[in-house]
Amino acid sequence: MESQRVVEHLAHELRRSVVIADMDNQIRGVSYRAEDHQILSRDDVDGATAVVQDWLRAPGTQRRRAGETLQADSGPAWVTIPLLVDGDVTGWAVIAWRPAELRSEQLALVDIAATLFATVGSLQPTGREGRRVVFRNLLDSDPATRRASLRRASTQRWLDRRDATDMHALIFDDEVDVLERLRITQVLSRTLPGRAEVLRERDDAVFVLSGRAPVGTDIGAQIRAWAAKGSVPLRAVGSAAVRPDDEDLARAAHAAVTVAELSLSMPELANVTTGDSLGGWALLHAVKGHRGLLSVASPAAELLCTLGDTQRETVEVYLDEAGQARAACERLHIHRTTLYYRLDNLPEVVKAALADGMQRSTLHLALKLDRLWAAAGV
Repeated sequence: MESQRVVEHLAHELRRSVVIADMDNQIRGVSYRAEDHQILSRDDVDGATAVVQDWLRAPGTQRRRAGETLQADSGPAWVTIPLLVDGDVTGWAVIAWRPAELRSEQLALVDIAATLFATVGSLQPTGREGRRVVFRNLLDSDPATRRASLRRASTQRWLDRRDATDMHALIFDDEVDVLERLRITQVLSRTLPGRAEVLRERDDAVFVLSGRAPVGTDIGAQIRAWAAKGSVPLRAVGSAAVRPDDEDLARAAHAAVTVAELSLSMPELANVTTGDSLGGWALLHAVKGHRGLLSVASPAAELLCTLGDTQRETVEVYLDEAGQARAACERLHIHRTTLYYRLDNLPEVVKAALADGMQRSTLHLALKLDRLWAAAGV
């Protein structure tokens, strides 16, 4: 995420103008709000950013820079909060003053923003990368960065590769801002059994690394229950095991987000939270293409998709139950005679596919793929 977007997200969440400055008082990002027009306008200074720079250079501001929060001698126009990353001050969040103090949840968002700035290189801590930055870089887009971060985490014993570890992907409602997603996930991580680390957000998901849960413990179910109890707008969660021979954590993250996306789009997978429970759905999720692929892979499936729900559902359930009439009838809530009547009256191309092993398997997968694409809006 770019630095400017981080500032904009922070200003949106705090509902105040925000200016980010480095240790030399150089402004690295701004996001102004209309309600702060009065403190951003001065006749003797040209432009809002110049107003803030003038305030930063004020003697009263400089004298009290070491304080947790401070205000200029001229009046309560701004509050300055240090950006802390692993105990190092990397810069300053200059935030428009309000009579109401910043709440702990809002201060947590400032801390999260500090880590984001350090990750994108805008405000680097002195010395080597700290723990929070290393954990975030475990899922960096660059493979070399991911692997170097994993080695660093292992060397520092922040992460033990010999321990069983799980990756979790959480997908929130779209209206939840990225900083708020990270804050909520940090609160959640403290409720999970064992040690849990919030890594980073990517696309629509926030990723958490945790120690393997005890046998019989469903972490996904615990996360959903926690979200429901607190009215947290969590849409889906998926988990996957990290393998000891993984070079980095990208594979586990991809598997976890695949579970989350599939449980979100397919009703029958709503309660599936682990990658080893997906079966063939994981393979189908990786298939990209045009819906015209159905006509090439399985003309029988393409035809069934145009004939209406009754014939399609009959064939799909029949294949789901491996051709066992009794089980198929129970799911369809029909008599065995009705099932045989429907199967006997299928188009010839469909009956031919059901009679051939390879075509039958392809027909089954193609029907599932069509539903998956439909749910994804392909």
